[in-house]
Amino acid sequence: MDLGVLEKLKDYNLLFIENEQGIRDNFQELFSLLFNNVYVGKDGLEGLELYKKHSPDLIITDIKMPNMDGIQLTKKIRERDNKTSIVIISAHTEQELLMESIPLHLVDYVVKPLNQTKLNSVFTKFLKENQIEEFVYDYEKSKTVVKGEEHVLSLKENLFLNKLINENRVISYYEIEEEIWESKEMSQNALRLFIKNLRKKLPEGYIKNIQNHGYSKR
Repeated sequence: MDLGVLEKLKDYNLLFIENEQGIRDNFQELFSLLFNNVYVGKDGLEGLELYKKHSPDLIITDIKMPNMDGIQLTKKIRERDNKTSIVIISAHTEQELLMESIPLHLVDYVVKPLNQTKLNSVFTKFLKENQIEEFVYDYEKSKTVVKGEEHVLSLKENLFLNKLINENRVISYYEIEEEIWESKEMSQNALRLFIKNLRKKLPEGYIKNIQNHGYSKR
């Protein structure tokens, strides 16, 4: 794994939830070398209590667990917290599970088995998501400020960004056409250009493309 990435993890606390004891013990040993503190749970209920007690920066949870699964756990957390970074690991790639996870604002959805390449990708995304970057959005003045640089928003950009931030969910292509474009027909090329230009006025990676569905905030 990338040594630069690993070094930065020492500033963060991790909650790891896995119902198989062998896997749990092996990864607890590894993660304890990487993170400031590591908390370990055997199911969603225990994981939820550990989350409430310790407020970890990153949660890595299995999806198939007794008492409360990873999706249910994440939904419980998202009822009170949209900021904690969460990664779901699963032996399954079913479309239904993937779709159910989209509104939960995950750092990643990783198919087992976990390996160095997958973990490096997860940790890189986590660190990028948690970078401190000055960002101000002013709806009334139709502008953003990124690292001290001011950007003026068009009417469409302002409407879309306001919806994206305040509703904190996937905004579908259909909604963008109906509510942002209104009566004008929206081509795919026009939408891509619109998003490309808006991204220049936001922190890097702020808008996530949810393939075949729409866009969400990171």
